[in-house]
Amino acid sequence: YVDEIACIGCTFCADVARGTFYMDEQAGRARVFNQGGDEPDVIQEAIDTCPVNCITYVDLEDLQILESEREGQVI
Repeated sequence: YVDEIACIGCTFCADVARGTFYMDEQAGRARVFNQGGDEPDVIQEAIDTCPVNCITYVDLEDLQILESEREGQVI
């Protein structure tokens, strides 16, 4: 999960784990588009490159809550 409010749009995660993260052009922030789209070690490397630590693993229940809270949010 990427906390888009905290994300600074550095592109590091999307550059490292291209099968998992992408940069939302409209918001200029990273998003996860395919959980598990890369090998776990590549995903962890992408997480580790984040300079503001805005990427975390969350379970499905928490993800659904976070996504619903994000609806209508303007970044």
